[in-house]
Amino acid sequence: MSDKAYFFQYKHGSGLLEGLLAIFLFSVGLLSLLMLITATHIETSNARYRIEASLLINELVSHMWIGDHSLAGLRSRYKDTTSADYKSWFATVSHRLPGVSATMNTPQITIDDARNVTVSLQWQVPGDNKSHQMIVRTLITD
Repeated sequence: MSDKAYFFQYKHGSGLLEGLLAIFLFSVGLLSLLMLITATHIETSNARYRIEASLLINELVSHMWIGDHSLAGLRSRYKDTTSADYKSWFATVSHRLPGVSATMNTPQITIDDARNVTVSLQWQVPGDNKSHQMIVRTLITD
């Protein structure tokens, strides 16, 4: 048998193998791209909710500054969960952040005697098994 005939005898399956390898590499690349798009979508949603939480806390602190910001005034308007100011803010929070309700992930506002205000917001994205949290501390002065 000549060298040329011997070479062609064992070359017949290489085209099929190269094709399968190309399909496999293309599939891995496509799967990686889909995973990257999914991760980007999740992180974009998380960033949106962090921005929303930041804006909601900023709104609350702004209302504290423009209203009666004495210690008694702050506590009556925002520490008391039955006050109109707190209820209005809570309605906005529960509408704009997922997983916030009167029984779950309720915002916490603490006001100490020196008027140091701590606002804690928690939310839980549907399909996520952990809640996210943002805590802001500020001092309300005269």
